[in-house]
Amino acid sequence: MKQVRQITKNIWRESLRTPHNRIVSCGLLVGFCYLPGRLLDLINATLRGMPSILMTCSIGLGLHMLWLKRYQLAKLQVSEADQLFGHMLIIGGVILAPVAFGAEWSQRLDWTIILLGIACSCWGLGFFRMNPLPVFLIAIGLIPEPFRLGQALWEAFLPPLMLERLMAWGGNLGLRAIGQPATLEDTIIALPGGTVDVRWGCNGFDMAVTMGVASLLLGLFLKQSMLKVVGMVTVGVVLALLFNVPRIMLLALSEAYWGRATFDFWHGMWGGQIFSGVLFTVYYYVVMALIKQRSSKSVA
Repeated sequence: MKQVRQITKNIWRESLRTPHNRIVSCGLLVGFCYLPGRLLDLINATLRGMPSILMTCSIGLGLHMLWLKRYQLAKLQVSEADQLFGHMLIIGGVILAPVAFGAEWSQRLDWTIILLGIACSCWGLGFFRMNPLPVFLIAIGLIPEPFRLGQALWEAFLPPLMLERLMAWGGNLGLRAIGQPATLEDTIIALPGGTVDVRWGCNGFDMAVTMGVASLLLGLFLKQSMLKVVGMVTVGVVLALLFNVPRIMLLALSEAYWGRATFDFWHGMWGGQIFSGVLFTVYYYVVMALIKQRSSKSVA
């Protein structure tokens, strides 16, 4: 107990020793105020089947990479201009904190500003050029509402309803392949007993992004080459889109023949978790076979 008190006193004294330390400590304090709410949101999102845990893993992996470089970071020289710019970012984030508490996206944005300020004031702008991968991984985890951002970018640069039409076409083709009298009109799949409209939430984009991020993190964690990481990401995205087709088929059959309760089950959290579990299982075996096959070739 005495050791804990002594460590706490030392941290307190160090945090107040210089003006720089005091400014950084204020920024970290704001982050700690955000932490309980973020942990609660992470638990709730994970239980609903959302991939928030991957965002946390991305941040953790990025921080781990920086921790391994801690001795190199300690030797970096910071110019007065960089430190001043970092202090301005931290102070701005602290001032915005009372307003940012209103929503998750604003908290993430404010915390990102503070972290940028801390990094800039402690290590200088050169830190970002020297550590692009850890910075990228941390940025992925801190992006406010990443799926909405991905949706906005997708819709901005690609034709409207492109992926929805593709998934509806695949689902209709699969239903006809098993003998169902399915018809397709734009994004609507019609069966004698009911219809389903393939919209954004059912086009497989979110799961494809999730698998892409998971593949990136897994490849980096396993210390694979960049070529292998790209291959793993490609496999994850392709499998996610392929698995979305039978999911659409199952939803169409549920709506047409098995009642609303069955449709709601497969369309809801538990149905999504079952499909995600099967997808991750298949993905794991495909990627492990790919890694082992390439490793064997390199040894030979």
